[in-house]
Amino acid sequence: MSSMSKKMLNSAVALGCLLVAAPVMAHEALDEYVLDPIMVTAARYEKRDVDIPAATEIFDSKKIEKLGANTVMEVVKNIPGMTLLAPPSGNTYVGFRGLERRNVAILMNGMHLSQDGNCDLESISTDIVERIEVVKGGSTVLYGSGASAGVINIITKKNANANKILVGYGTDHRFKGAVKVAVDKLQMSYSRQQSRERGIIYKNRGVDNYYNGDKLKKDSLDLQYNLNDNLMFEYMYREKVADCSILDKGVRKTGFHGETKYNFGQVRYTNNDLQASLFYRNRNWKHYQPNRNAHQTGHNYGLDLQDKFQLGKTIMTVGANYENENTKEDVKKAAAKRDSAAVFFMTETPLSDKTKIFFGAREAYVEESGSKLCPQLQVMHSIGKDDNIYFNVNRSMRAPEVNEQWGDSNTIMNPNLKAEHGWNYEIGWKKKLSDSELFKVNVFHMDVSDRIYNKATNVAGVPKYIYLNANKFRNTGVEVSYEKAASSRFSYNLGAYYGNPEQKTTTADWGRVDYRLGLNAGISYSLCKTTANIFANYMAERNNHVKPMLDINMNIKQQITKNDALKLDVYNLLDRDDIRTGSTTGTGSMLEDRNWMLTYERNF
Repeated sequence: MSSMSKKMLNSAVALGCLLVAAPVMAHEALDEYVLDPIMVTAARYEKRDVDIPAATEIFDSKKIEKLGANTVMEVVKNIPGMTLLAPPSGNTYVGFRGLERRNVAILMNGMHLSQDGNCDLESISTDIVERIEVVKGGSTVLYGSGASAGVINIITKKNANANKILVGYGTDHRFKGAVKVAVDKLQMSYSRQQSRERGIIYKNRGVDNYYNGDKLKKDSLDLQYNLNDNLMFEYMYREKVADCSILDKGVRKTGFHGETKYNFGQVRYTNNDLQASLFYRNRNWKHYQPNRNAHQTGHNYGLDLQDKFQLGKTIMTVGANYENENTKEDVKKAAAKRDSAAVFFMTETPLSDKTKIFFGAREAYVEESGSKLCPQLQVMHSIGKDDNIYFNVNRSMRAPEVNEQWGDSNTIMNPNLKAEHGWNYEIGWKKKLSDSELFKVNVFHMDVSDRIYNKATNVAGVPKYIYLNANKFRNTGVEVSYEKAASSRFSYNLGAYYGNPEQKTTTADWGRVDYRLGLNAGISYSLCKTTANIFANYMAERNNHVKPMLDINMNIKQQITKNDALKLDVYNLLDRDDIRTGSTTGTGSMLEDRNWMLTYERNF
């Protein structure tokens, strides 16, 4: 790092500490601040957070702004119980409670984004996001296969009339440029992110060499057009290029070059409680490496229907969906396709003034994997004003991805791969202590059979993988979160997770597959036209005796004029490394070397 960079970083840290320390002595009056967000994801219709019988997190536009987050990934990594996976391709994948990315449904306005188990949250700019809703625990009844550990639903802004340009530059040749234009019923957002020399990002299992991040470039385009009050068209395009070299005992060797192009589109119709969506997804992935080239394409299309009725005192939501999946691997000259469909219902019935019962089920059919009935029962009981306890039990399932079952250039085909299935149990308490305080706690247990995992092997001396069914996966734990707006200038949040994610394979006894202890905290303070935020994430008691991870990020935003602002982001403030290996849920580096980015933003 240059001397000028170090001076800028030290000044930023000093200013951040002063701004964060100031509120300890502050006693200014509270402005109106209501911690009572509305969520649509948990029930597929609007409900207050404290009235939802499930573990939930909601990041509205104010919270996202305080986080200083540029991407959706920078938002959701602050959730207690988050599982992270960082392969050298440039993606960072998320999971919950020890279950990997393919067990979390990533949605855009209610529609699945994942293609062949892949969705790059780092490519989704927060510029287009109104709020992000998170439901942890089994959500198969409402969202089907792939939601056995939870749901992340990205709600985009509608009818926004603000235009914006943003330019940023930072260490390691980091650059970000973005423009957002809203004209009448049309919104368009484009951004480019790129960096060079990101440092060591991955360690190969079983060998003494590392991947070094040489170049990473991401382009993102989002279009949204509201034809009228009922009909909306949405399109998303992503392109990513990643180059890595291999450091073998200090000697740099040829690594790989990867390219990914992704398209998503939907036409959505709403009329009161009736919703209907036609959607399409396409992913084109290329990977070039000595003796291991790959080219995979996949496209899905489908239909999703939902309606809501009032039957006496009971609210009933019913729905159905259909999806066709196609994948092709050019190197192996292999192709596969399958159909899936489901019908579901969910009811909400008051048993008394204080108690409600929620009951539903989904009959899901996935070609090659068969059908499964997944029921869900939830009970919510009020013990006071904005003070609720709940019980939640549900059966989940995850069908294998097409490429898991039928393979690609690096994967051996396993047509006998079965769908995962299991049960989730949860007891929780949500209490709104005041208009500016919200407390949540839950205890959960997960028990999954036929857990899908990948195993390394060799074919004629070439490293390969094969996906297999483990005997069992289980996790029992507790999650706690607290957030408070102490004043009009000062707010903070705290979160904790403790669990014991374990997996048993056909050849080994129970073994831990992810971390046990997670802590996160955030502090936000504003003074005049300056806002400072610091956020920390800590993971400990990790598998394979990996040292704890501590990630501290901060940002300072200075409003120059009504429409102009400067922001300094500093990532990995303590410059800690987190290079590890040994398991599919813990491979890769969550932390890049300490770096900063200075951005200029203008709204017009």
